[in-house]
Amino acid sequence: MRRENEQEKKQNGYCEQDMVDQIARLSENTEVPDSLRPENIDRLLKGKKQKKHFHSYRIGLAAACVAVVTGIIVWQYGSLHHGMIDSKRVSADNAERKISGSRKIRIAESYDEIYKYIKRSQGNEGIAMYARSGNETSAAADTGSGNETSAAAMDADGGYSQTNVRQSGVDEGDIAKTDGTYLYVREDNGRTIDIVDAGKGQLKKYSEITLEKEYAIQEFYIDTDRNKLVAVCQKECTDADNKKQVGTAVRQQTKTAAVTYDISDIKKPVKEGEVTQSGTYNSSRMADGYLYLFSEYYTGSNVVKDKPVTYVPMVNDKAMSQSSICLPPENCGMMYEVISSVDISKPDETADHKAILSEGGQMYVSKKNIYYYESGWQQDNQTVTTLRKISYNKGKLKVAAQGKVKGYLNDTFSLDEYKGNLRLFTTNNDENLVTILDKKLDKISTIENLAKGETIYSARFMGESGYFVTYEQVDPLFSVDLSDPEKPKILGKLKIPGFSEYLHFYGEDRLLGIGMSTDEESGVAEGVKITMFDISDRSDVKEESTLVLDDLYGSHAAYDYKSVLADPEKNVIGLSGYSQNGESYYLLTYNRTDRKFETILQEEVNGNTSQGIRGIYIEDTLYVISGNIIEAYDMNTGVKSGDIIL
Repeated sequence: MRRENEQEKKQNGYCEQDMVDQIARLSENTEVPDSLRPENIDRLLKGKKQKKHFHSYRIGLAAACVAVVTGIIVWQYGSLHHGMIDSKRVSADNAERKISGSRKIRIAESYDEIYKYIKRSQGNEGIAMYARSGNETSAAADTGSGNETSAAAMDADGGYSQTNVRQSGVDEGDIAKTDGTYLYVREDNGRTIDIVDAGKGQLKKYSEITLEKEYAIQEFYIDTDRNKLVAVCQKECTDADNKKQVGTAVRQQTKTAAVTYDISDIKKPVKEGEVTQSGTYNSSRMADGYLYLFSEYYTGSNVVKDKPVTYVPMVNDKAMSQSSICLPPENCGMMYEVISSVDISKPDETADHKAILSEGGQMYVSKKNIYYYESGWQQDNQTVTTLRKISYNKGKLKVAAQGKVKGYLNDTFSLDEYKGNLRLFTTNNDENLVTILDKKLDKISTIENLAKGETIYSARFMGESGYFVTYEQVDPLFSVDLSDPEKPKILGKLKIPGFSEYLHFYGEDRLLGIGMSTDEESGVAEGVKITMFDISDRSDVKEESTLVLDDLYGSHAAYDYKSVLADPEKNVIGLSGYSQNGESYYLLTYNRTDRKFETILQEEVNGNTSQGIRGIYIEDTLYVISGNIIEAYDMNTGVKSGDIIL
């Protein structure tokens, strides 16, 4: 997003009341819960301690404005330290949450039982404050296990970059991808995917895929082994769609669709099939030729007891059976996380599906399991996070376990599965915790009372080690030994000015941090800070090198990990951020001998897009993609070699 008068905002601070007024105007015709009325948002804002750069507030509040209009509530729990990160449900009246102690997920026995849960939720005035991440927008990709190093995932030959993913071995959709020959780019119109011949910087549009007007492409996948392109879309329900629900009290407004194309002939992509499910698109994953699709379905208020289609999600226009619906660990819920799996070789049918009745949450997907979590306040400002675990294997979804931990998660990078156990870094009131759960989500161990008065801003796991950053006025980086699940240990703590919002392993002995530089006394942000930490000795982590980009007000890495290109084998680091003149892209390399960052490329990004900026490389050419504009640069010299407007 481009904003005018950024320098003035930087000097004078961001005016929160302006955004509150905009929320009030935009929500005039939108029914929202009392807890989200502008006057209550204003009250909450005044109670937050402003620690970080105005840019984070700007993104979070701007997202809230858009979300209220579309009926999706966008908010941030705690200190508002990331503008658009994962779900933390907040109870506006601080009422204590009644949480089941059962370790088994309860499956609905009847539609009537589901109906009662929904009606209880409708009578709960404290419901409905959700933080939305868009597409899990936060922090860095994760290693998952062993000594796997995650980066902006590379092709096995290192010839081209792939989407920067949360979990190594599990692919994610994006707005731009490459197969090493062609660039695939979603246009700003949201309905077209252009296929561009990269041509070593000599760009030429080759073909395109355009969907009908009721589709809005959110992300897409390229499966080179199977020659498939899968477009994941938001789809407006047509009259024909709603005629299938004749006699019901409500009509679906939107649903999520996955549309698969055969791209064996790159000039003539052929549509092969489509699946749909109720709700707005949340996220997706792909593993072993199966797509896992996540959407959020809000029942609304017009539910009719004897008509389940008014309060039960639809998959391929059929109401889900009660045996596929997981009831919440609390006594109420009126949102569903709908999960479907699709074998992309059979793209017109779902392999399996489940729905999780909830009050709003987020998920982390490991190589074997889906962890759905939601957090909320209890009495005395204490927080608790509930977790539900669903295993997946070749499209089959199986309910596994549920549990709970003290505190809330900063984002999906604050939890990680390793050898069957789940490790979590959480914040509760004025303390931080390390917790390890077993495969049944029973607690194995915990470390409490860490970094009193500070808040976790970013986290990373690598095998038997974990790292997390907290912030108040300086940036403590904690290293944790997780080799013995029964006895986790804090190995070291490094304090430096500023904070890291994004962490990324740069080989086995280095950790890259992207955040903000701050004045040590005042805490005022002074520019984007790039840090290389030496983690070769986990008990003595060192700040090896730092580069401050003082012309950037903030980095997209803070809320969109897919915007970062970090490849230790290629030795390139690409990131975008906000500058006085709009948006800029930096390409850096790291000189290990001299222990310093070197700038290859610093360019103002052309175009004006709200969909994000991507840096993709093929061999030695970098392609900076912003909306409908692609610009190519030589990665050795930084010299521009070509461009195209789609």
